[in-house]
Amino acid sequence: METPTISIITDCLVPMITAAAGWLAGKRKRRNDFLKNMQESIDILSMENKRLIEDLTTVNREVVALRRENGELKYSVDQLCKENVQLKEEVRNLRTRITQAPA
Repeated sequence: METPTISIITDCLVPMITAAAGWLAGKRKRRNDFLKNMQESIDILSMENKRLIEDLTTVNREVVALRRENGELKYSVDQLCKENVQLKEEVRNLRTRITQAPA
């Protein structure tokens, strides 16, 4: 009777026990691999975020420089408009003087 019992233990229980032990050991490895993959993803996203922030900072600097240049150009245009008004007035006065001058 002991022989069939030992045979059942060796044929059924031992593979089940080794399978369970293997599954438990593999579970830890799978979890560690999962965590490693997650960390790699986080590292990649962090690097991409850093690059995007640097790009954004560069673009913001360019925007500030362009706004400053735009302000200077607006001031120049305003000055030229004022000068243009003065020149138009001067031309009008000269035309008046020419038309009123004796021929």
